[in-house]
Amino acid sequence: MKDFEQKEYKIFELFRNQWALAAAGTLEKHNACTVAWGSLGTLWTRPSSTGSIVTIYLHPSRYTCDYFRECDMFTVGFFPREYRKVLAHMGSCSGRDRNKEIEAGLNAVAFGNSIAYQEASMTLLCKKIYGYPFAKAGLSQEVKDYYVSRPGAFPLDENGDWNPHWMFVGDIVDIKENEE
Repeated sequence: MKDFEQKEYKIFELFRNQWALAAAGTLEKHNACTVAWGSLGTLWTRPSSTGSIVTIYLHPSRYTCDYFRECDMFTVGFFPREYRKVLAHMGSCSGRDRNKEIEAGLNAVAFGNSIAYQEASMTLLCKKIYGYPFAKAGLSQEVKDYYVSRPGAFPLDENGDWNPHWMFVGDIVDIKENEE
């Protein structure tokens, strides 16, 4: 059992009450975006892993999704409430054509074979073990009806076809906490 697994976390409050930045890449070349959908739990316990995982969801139009598809490691960093405006900026701007983290005043730091942000109160370092887009056929009718009833809420591609979020699952290999 890893040291961080001995500590008690309020896991249901993390994604629900705090916004997070999902990041992938190296200190030299990376991208991050704000995420509010995610989960923590146990999956695929095996000799090389306790199965402690995080699952996040990224829309394929997000530049960060490209990094998640390419990289073996990623991070999910949770921020104190006073960073809401910063995270709103990170979630509304693309890193394809600008340095949004400098605009937001964030400081990227190396964490394992990925990156984290100095300002995060807690960051999960994860080894990617799964990444794939959702299948529309697998959605419950209730979810389909809800999103179809909200114009613009269902993600569509340039042809007007459903363009699902990607789901990424990562083994949590380390946790960094900022005690400030």
